[in-house]
Amino acid sequence: MWSKLLLTASLFTPSNSGRSTSHCPNVHVLAARETFAPAGLGNATKVVDMICNSHPGATFEAIDYPAMGHECNPYSVQKGAQAVADQVTRFVNDCPDTQIVLVGYSQGAHIIDDAMCGGGDPHMGIADPVAPVPRDVGAHVKAMIWMGSPRHTPGAPYNVGSSQSNGFDPRPKGQTCGPYNGIIQSYCDQNDPYCSNGHDEDLHFAYARIYGDDALEFVNSKVD
Repeated sequence: MWSKLLLTASLFTPSNSGRSTSHCPNVHVLAARETFAPAGLGNATKVVDMICNSHPGATFEAIDYPAMGHECNPYSVQKGAQAVADQVTRFVNDCPDTQIVLVGYSQGAHIIDDAMCGGGDPHMGIADPVAPVPRDVGAHVKAMIWMGSPRHTPGAPYNVGSSQSNGFDPRPKGQTCGPYNGIIQSYCDQNDPYCSNGHDEDLHFAYARIYGDDALEFVNSKVD
């Protein structure tokens, strides 16, 4: 089933199709993988698969960005945030009536956060506080799922999970995602070493298994 979905997604990417808007999907998922994962969806695969199965005819695409770590992490996040902005904007221009869902895992969640929420990200070399995704484009995004985001900050209204600690690149206290707060679920548990201050590497890669059903229920509550 997954290979069939993947093939469908590649055929239904607006920038490659030249189709009229009458052939646009009702739901389109853009997903960003975690650090060091090979090109594709990485650990976001399970959640994307669940969403597509729940919405017949839904399509998806991977955010095309480096997903690099260590000293290359700032470069990767900068490129990733811009890639999110470019790909979301392109799809909205091609399919203005499609409902968009964004799914990000680890660094993938980080770049979606930076692209949609703005506010700057000094630790990653992003000084401009203006969100790369314009507000009129962002209005087409109906739900966002973030799993293991390094930007996790305790007290954000969209947090789900047991973590009460900062990720390694948290937002300033009190800074959230403004008009998008109500369409985000951000999953992080206390023992995660990247979105929190724990030491359980396996936990960081288990959110789709632990929270996949919850994430799907949330997405389904936001899209028709």
